[in-house]
Amino acid sequence: MTNVVDFISDFREAAPYIQYLRGKTLVVGVADSLLSGETLRTLATDLNLIAGLGVRLVVVHGSRTQINALDTVAGRSPEYYNGRRITDDDTLIHAKQACGMIRSDIEAALLTGIAHTPFRSRPLSIAGGNFVSARPLGVIDGIDMCHTGIVRKVDTEGIRSRLNDGALVLISPIGHSLSGKTFNLSMGDIAEAAAIALQAEKLVYLIEEEGIIDAQGEVWSNLSAQEARTLLDNQTVSPEQRRLLQSAVNAVENGIKRTQILSGRKNGSLIAELFTRHGVGTSIALDAFMHIREAQIGDIPEITNLIRPLEEQGVLLRRSREYLENHIGEFSVLEHDNQIYGCVALKTFPDSDAGELACLVVLPEARDSGYGERLLEHLIHQARKRHILRLFALSTHTGEWFIERGFQTASSEELPAGRLSEYLESKRRSKVFVYHIKPE
Repeated sequence: MTNVVDFISDFREAAPYIQYLRGKTLVVGVADSLLSGETLRTLATDLNLIAGLGVRLVVVHGSRTQINALDTVAGRSPEYYNGRRITDDDTLIHAKQACGMIRSDIEAALLTGIAHTPFRSRPLSIAGGNFVSARPLGVIDGIDMCHTGIVRKVDTEGIRSRLNDGALVLISPIGHSLSGKTFNLSMGDIAEAAAIALQAEKLVYLIEEEGIIDAQGEVWSNLSAQEARTLLDNQTVSPEQRRLLQSAVNAVENGIKRTQILSGRKNGSLIAELFTRHGVGTSIALDAFMHIREAQIGDIPEITNLIRPLEEQGVLLRRSREYLENHIGEFSVLEHDNQIYGCVALKTFPDSDAGELACLVVLPEARDSGYGERLLEHLIHQARKRHILRLFALSTHTGEWFIERGFQTASSEELPAGRLSEYLESKRRSKVFVYHIKPE
């Protein structure tokens, strides 16, 4: 029974994300080292599942490891400059061979993955083609990069047509010029260019590491574009991750809502990143992930879900839908990654320098994140703007929390007249606390 309860809880958490992503386009870049064995089979199963939920998928694969293996067999050593392969004539042949083999392996794995998604009536269609045109990278610092190229253009119309047909679009890191020449491309460059051209909802990079790693070896969970640029400017990420992080920043600065970088080696990491609140890797957005804003009528269902458990426990007074509709202007909500994590209300009283902090609630799983303090700071700022000098809080259970944050115990007689009559009628005998606000 415990497993059933856990499943129901997890499913309820995932449901809003499933609904949100249905019909949206995701571009997924997969590192070459993940494209074999059990890792590839597991990834293919998850891609089948995601596609089955109505998400439009564009998958771009890497090929570096496989090209290196072919070079080794031929007795050749790979050559790089600034992290990019120098692709001579023989290496270009190996690049073509590697892409053909990888593509075949991915298609086979996607077909096998269908066994784990029984709701599909037919195999997932996989589309390929000349979706990416290329041009030469050229000569850099006197080094001829030969057949190494960069993306010239992405055929968005062609890709969207195949997505509209229900296909997964699979793109290999090979591109052709208008003159018919072939170039070896970077998976990261193609994924970034495709996401921007398609204005995808998300760009996801699956790599070996768990995300973007700081100097202490810890994963950055969330980064704004500005924070990511600071990491790049301060050289605080490894050279191997710099290009990925730069691609992530480029994407969000060009209209992509999220770029997510995570390990493809861990079983189910892509599912966890897309369909859970906290994810498992590094998520990059244009602006800060957390912000507080005025509540709107459309927020009422989520506010209700936040406060209902505390109402049932008697911690909060019950508030009807009608009450929330009539008083929504008093509420502010804290959003994290487009999900409401907390709320608070500021009640004012005519002809009084006092206000009341009410309905301060944070999701249980986020109560150690400092969100309660953020909401309190926001409310004090709002009160100061309205020239409120005394901020009251009434509580039956959380008095210590308010005292630790600068509130003082007060008598109910200090409440504004209208609020005092409500207090006496309710017979809740709540403790009264007051915070004295200094004017600006």
